[in-house]
Amino acid sequence: MVQNSIESLLENDHESLGQLLSKLNSSLSTLDVVRSFELLDLFWARLAVHIRAEHLHLFPALAAASTTLNIGKNGLPTAEEIRELISQLRADHDFFMKELADMIRLMRDMTTHQRVDQPVLEDLSRRLRTITRRLVMHNELEEAQAYKWVGLILDAGTLVDLGRRIQHELENLPTRFI
Repeated sequence: MVQNSIESLLENDHESLGQLLSKLNSSLSTLDVVRSFELLDLFWARLAVHIRAEHLHLFPALAAASTTLNIGKNGLPTAEEIRELISQLRADHDFFMKELADMIRLMRDMTTHQRVDQPVLEDLSRRLRTITRRLVMHNELEEAQAYKWVGLILDAGTLVDLGRRIQHELENLPTRFI
């Protein structure tokens, strides 16, 4: 039950981020620069807190458990599998944050100068589709492995504490969104 609450928490955040991403994509297609910038900024911030929660709490919990538990048996991941997964997920996170930061820069420039640059918006839409495809695969990997593994290898008390810390991070948005 505790395992499912952590999985649900993070999977629900994936779903919410996916809905926000769809709104952003729709807004970009209508060439609404101001609304697109607002949605992009919100998506970037929401994804950043999600990533922060994983980097500060989920990944260290998995990594620590991989060194102290007798895992790799009875269907549990090995320490190497956990290390490889965390490395891959971190690389994805870096890609998302770098791409989104550059998109923010371009959108900020358009809003500051109150102009609509259709070729730039088309490029941003293309980049957003690339991000979306990679994010879908990334989320599937997290949900099938990282979120399940944490529930399999951590005890109930640790899971409750981990869930509390992750929830706190997800709610810790920049003040401009509060």
